[in-house]
Amino acid sequence: MSTSITGTAAAAAPASPKAVQRAAQLPNKAVALGTLATTVATKWQTSALPALLWLSKADFAQQVADFVASHAAADDAGDQRSPQVKRLKALDQLLDKGLSFVKGYLHEAYDDDEAYYGEFGIEKRNGTYLLPKARPERVKALEKLQAALLKHKFDKKKYGTAHWAPLATEYTALVQDTLEASGERSQKVNTKDRGEAQVRKALRALIHHVKANYPDAWEAELRGFGFQKESFGG
Repeated sequence: MSTSITGTAAAAAPASPKAVQRAAQLPNKAVALGTLATTVATKWQTSALPALLWLSKADFAQQVADFVASHAAADDAGDQRSPQVKRLKALDQLLDKGLSFVKGYLHEAYDDDEAYYGEFGIEKRNGTYLLPKARPERVKALEKLQAALLKHKFDKKKYGTAHWAPLATEYTALVQDTLEASGERSQKVNTKDRGEAQVRKALRALIHHVKANYPDAWEAELRGFGFQKESFGG
């Protein structure tokens, strides 16, 4: 007669350890981080808690102010760029639509119409002949297209010079503006990211600073400084 060991083995098997859920030390979002850091900087200024060896209270307050300002500047730069990007997308659609008619003119005028595409700034992409996808290259292609319209006497047609000139002028100006705006925004985002890293480093150090100076009452002290989490990584 066999003896079942299933029950015994199950009883002897150790229980799987439960994952420990720790509260995040600091907010993930930059806006919430700036709000917390501003509160902490203000509280620290009047607190008995001394300065860190590598960071004074005044320097931390300045770091926080610079971070909040740089975050706002990066957001503003992104907002200003959005209408330009939206308009460029609309113009891209208009340019692609107009190009189909120019290709039609070439097809009517020449047996080997594709041989002339290069003069009009048209290139082959994924098996289809289109204007370049990259916008700076598309600007150059529009210059070639307008010159070719004159050369091949398509300039008086419906989708001739009168159609392309205002579109090309607006498109060129917007591309230049967005390139400058993108560069400016990249610089502002980079400044914001560096400032955020500094602020996070200082806040984490302050958490440990509070714990070291108030070993029996650190939770209450942290809440007093503005940290509202009950746990800061143990």
